[in-house]
Amino acid sequence: MPNWLVISAADLTDHKVAELVDALRNEALGSGQADPTPGIIVEVSAEIRGAIGFSGRYLVDANLAAIPASLREAAANKIIRVLKGRLEIPLTADEQSDAKIYESRLQALVNHAWPVEQPDIVLNPPVTQTAAITPRITPRDRFYDRTSGDGF
Repeated sequence: MPNWLVISAADLTDHKVAELVDALRNEALGSGQADPTPGIIVEVSAEIRGAIGFSGRYLVDANLAAIPASLREAAANKIIRVLKGRLEIPLTADEQSDAKIYESRLQALVNHAWPVEQPDIVLNPPVTQTAAITPRITPRDRFYDRTSGDGF
């Protein structure tokens, strides 16, 4: 099993009843509106990757959609909560508790207090700017006399 994986709609049904997931994905869509789940998956994955990257200690995977396998359940539950919020369905007590745990886990990732698996393919570290040489500006000497108006 890879250390980092891409969350899919199928992962949601591994954590919640398939009928509920299907209803959350397909109910109350506007005319021509597509399933919002793929976009929500991207947002949640980016949120998790952002917390990991912001820590400055952990590396992220080169696959921009991948998250650590250990955070799969947390991501799936967050996606379900967002889908429920889209339909204005109140969260259960367990889901509210999960939301608090999720937020504290994100904070722990930022503070590098939660372990993260090594990426399968490391994203090259971002190029950092090195110290730039400050241009040196020196004035030239100006001479003023009756015959020269240097500097005018």
